[in-house]
Amino acid sequence: MSDRPRLRVWSLARMGLITTSLVGSMALGGGSLVALAQDASPAASPSGNCAPGTMSTGMATPTDMATPAAEPTGSEADEATTAAAQAFVDNAKSCASDPDALATLVTPNLVKTLGGYDSIEAAQKDGFFTDAPFGNATTGAVTSYDDGSVGIEVKYMQTEYQAVQEEWILVQANGEWKLNNIHPETPEIDGDSAAVGVNLNETGDGQYSIEPNASSVVQTDVIILQAISADTNKEPHMLVVFQVPEGMTAADVAAGKVSEQDTTFIGGVQGVMPGTSQDLTLVNLPAGKYVLACFVTGPDGKPHAMNGMVTDFEVTAPEPVATPAS
Repeated sequence: MSDRPRLRVWSLARMGLITTSLVGSMALGGGSLVALAQDASPAASPSGNCAPGTMSTGMATPTDMATPAAEPTGSEADEATTAAAQAFVDNAKSCASDPDALATLVTPNLVKTLGGYDSIEAAQKDGFFTDAPFGNATTGAVTSYDDGSVGIEVKYMQTEYQAVQEEWILVQANGEWKLNNIHPETPEIDGDSAAVGVNLNETGDGQYSIEPNASSVVQTDVIILQAISADTNKEPHMLVVFQVPEGMTAADVAAGKVSEQDTTFIGGVQGVMPGTSQDLTLVNLPAGKYVLACFVTGPDGKPHAMNGMVTDFEVTAPEPVATPAS
């Protein structure tokens, strides 16, 4: 299995902690954090029997991977297209626990764009379709685009605390709808919210830093951590939130003193490319101490967290409401 940075379909669940300590082992690509993410994920609720499609074969072509010069224009989908898109998502939910079936529902472009794989078979062999967390997904607006693709809004809880909203881009291939791309969006959640910018920085000398614009935030219904990668950065990054045992800190993580079995995975976003940002939306996150980190493998073969991209973060309990004197 390659140790290069790569994105996993729909989730952080394939982020690896390959040896006994968090750092010194944290590199993308399979591993024991899978269990942590599964433990934190809401139970899937399949909507029916899984119906695999026909496997799309061949390599992803430059045309598949090209970014259009202009975004396609879209309009509200008609009734038949809306029903077809919703049926696709329902079937994907039913296939969420069947990696081989999920592999038949995507295009080569999907695995190339999200994971850097040259074929669906290569992604399948590497476990790309394992542990898909969207069994609890609900659907929203459906859009027909002038390039023939269809977008459908999909929302789900990726972990106990992380809410995800995406637009799934569907295309037709040989008479079947296939998932061709995924566009992350910021979930719309009712309730009070607080936002914290988290800067993912490269110093240019092999060192990194992760700098939230506030070291703590008061507990509220929704906490949005905006992972921001400067346009001067050269590498992709991620933002992962987890807890370590009481009394331990980010410094202990960086020093390799924290065993992965003692951590609690909260959520994360990945594939934060230079000059872009992604929002990590956490719902009803309890007050407590957390660690923020990036575990993309750098040119030296070490996770960025080992070279400075790890820090402490706290969610504090709100002040008690004073009771007026009688």
